[in-house]
Amino acid sequence: MSKNIKTWDGSKQLFGLHYDLHANARDTELGVCATPENLEHELARLGLDFAQTDCKGHPGMTSWFSKTPDATVCPGLKKDLMVQWREATSRLGIPLHCHYSGIWDAAAAKRRPEWAVVPYEQRDTLLKDAGKIQKMCPRSGYIDELLIPQFKELIDRYNVDGFWIDGDMWAVEPCYCPRCLDSWEKQTGSRDAPASPADSGWSEWMLFIRRSFEDYVRHYCDVVHEYKPGIRICSNWLQTFANPGNPDVPTDWISGDNSCIWGLDRGRCEARFLPNRGKQWDIMIWAFYSTHGLARPTSAWTVKSAQMLQQEAAIFMSTGGSVQIYENGVMRDGRLIPWRIGRIVEVAEFIKDRIELCEGTETIPQIAVLHSEHHLYTTATGTNLMWDFNYAPVRGSVAGLLENHYGVDIFDEWALSTRVGEFPVVVVPEQSKISDKMVARLQDYVKNGGKLLLTGAELIKRFPADFIGAEISETRENATLYVPVGKDIAAIHSPVWAMLKSSTAEDYAPLGSTFMPGEFMTGFPGFTLNRVGKGAVGCIPCNLFQDFHNNP
Repeated sequence: MSKNIKTWDGSKQLFGLHYDLHANARDTELGVCATPENLEHELARLGLDFAQTDCKGHPGMTSWFSKTPDATVCPGLKKDLMVQWREATSRLGIPLHCHYSGIWDAAAAKRRPEWAVVPYEQRDTLLKDAGKIQKMCPRSGYIDELLIPQFKELIDRYNVDGFWIDGDMWAVEPCYCPRCLDSWEKQTGSRDAPASPADSGWSEWMLFIRRSFEDYVRHYCDVVHEYKPGIRICSNWLQTFANPGNPDVPTDWISGDNSCIWGLDRGRCEARFLPNRGKQWDIMIWAFYSTHGLARPTSAWTVKSAQMLQQEAAIFMSTGGSVQIYENGVMRDGRLIPWRIGRIVEVAEFIKDRIELCEGTETIPQIAVLHSEHHLYTTATGTNLMWDFNYAPVRGSVAGLLENHYGVDIFDEWALSTRVGEFPVVVVPEQSKISDKMVARLQDYVKNGGKLLLTGAELIKRFPADFIGAEISETRENATLYVPVGKDIAAIHSPVWAMLKSSTAEDYAPLGSTFMPGEFMTGFPGFTLNRVGKGAVGCIPCNLFQDFHNNP
């Protein structure tokens, strides 16, 4: 018998299970052994607050018998997995979300090539054969003719409670179709869009691609929310550390699947950024890993120990976040493997035992690290909206400060502008393209008693000489200089060093040209401190934190 489905209270920390199969043409027995009884038994062991199950993966094939005209049902589907999961979760009274691949849909590209992204070489045309292209243009008919109709179908036929859209932001590729070029021309006055990161205007083009994607997510959120109020929608990695700025796209919560390896390193920044987004959030932890990367036959998938998973979970719980565990469809017949679920049960018990302590946790303001959206989006080095940007200075600063036992919060400009006064110290790591408004806001912050640390020669140039109490006498490019650290000497490499000549600032850490202290000195400081109003500003005239990230 079905129970009343729990509502998802946005003020609570939650524990969930994510399960996906990414149904594909090689499947021959999909769903054969997935029964409500089997699923109910294993899911009940976990004490879940919600479950997410496979619906449509990156190959674009559904694991349910979709009736939407442009759907591609997996040819190896033997039993409707959505029926089985909906029945099991209804019996347990827990919400059911669909794992649905958005922008990445290989089957849709093959069936409807005019929806696919158009490469630069074929610009201003619609494809008649997508070939190896598998990604959708967010301005195409895909959203209104397949994605939204399938969401409505899943709501109507299975009464699902939400959608976790995978293969979305991180799968976006630049598109040069007539739809995109029309919009680009309307925005810029020119139909010529840059072809590669080497071309002028590449960062502006990538920002345009980002905004096109955000409009696509905004559209499906608006339509589905109107169709069924209360449905919950999340786009994987949208509004996370990789996507700073006003989180105004109307998703219902923020989530991302953490790296399958080195998850602690990536997690420490998400755990300190997401609490400042103004939305409920979780991080999905992979229950398994491959030491040498995805899809290498010589590097088999290994199930993580309960202790590994608990360590990752603790990072997110401690800052008020929810956690879900990703279990993969190793058995293509749809069975959940009891001993693997048992491993996750240990994690569930760890989480449940600590929720009362962690729920509603807020940090005590100590150090705010600025992660400027205005700067980040000028650092595009490739075609990917997640991975082809320079996060190293922020990651390096957070790692360095945590290793020195400071409490750290990460803010974009949108969030810091209203909360900067709460923090005794603000660190701006090598972000030379912060907005003029933020430059002025930080000067006011110092005058009113705040302590500001600026690193990077180009960033220091953004502030008046009388504010930092020094002028740049000269610069040295691609140089390694040497800084005293107690009785030792540390070598720091930076693309640019600024040689500061102080006026009102105090000089510290005299820079040398070798490891020999007191010899071959440059005559310039490695750190300056200037008193301004009730506060102070410190300057480190090199890319210290990028170097620390790259050479920890």
